[in-house]
Amino acid sequence: MPVIETARLLIRPFRLSDAEDAFEWRSDPEVNRFMPYPCDTDIVSLRQRIEEWIAEKDKFALELMETGKVIGDISLEWNEKDKAYEIGYNINRSFWGRGYATEAVRGLLDWATVELEAHDFTAFYAKDNGASGRVLEKCGFRQEYIGRYSRNDGSEVFEAAFVRIHTE
Repeated sequence: MPVIETARLLIRPFRLSDAEDAFEWRSDPEVNRFMPYPCDTDIVSLRQRIEEWIAEKDKFALELMETGKVIGDISLEWNEKDKAYEIGYNINRSFWGRGYATEAVRGLLDWATVELEAHDFTAFYAKDNGASGRVLEKCGFRQEYIGRYSRNDGSEVFEAAFVRIHTE
């Protein structure tokens, strides 16, 4: 598993010791407003989820180099349908608006392009989540189409922009 350094972040595999930091954003309804999964309600279940992330090796912690605090996560999963790697991310609300998501996405794109020789990446975001759209646009993603996605339990459907980037 890689450890990717950006200017301010370490993008690294999760550790069980990250559970308390992760619970701060994973239990926040505002952070999870457009996520397909529900908020975490207890740290024990979150620790089990972190064990799964460690085993699956496709979700990484975003650690502030300066303090060691984990402020978010980023994932990179192969999407067979799109023949591309799909990127997703989440940031603790206390750290919104500081460029961390953009820095993390760029860092992961750069690493995957070199180390995995990957060149096609996709992502999607709820149209009502303009901040996420701006992050992806700054990273070079362009809209492919408008569609929908829903919460895993089907309780809510979001109109979404599906975006793609091809790197050299």
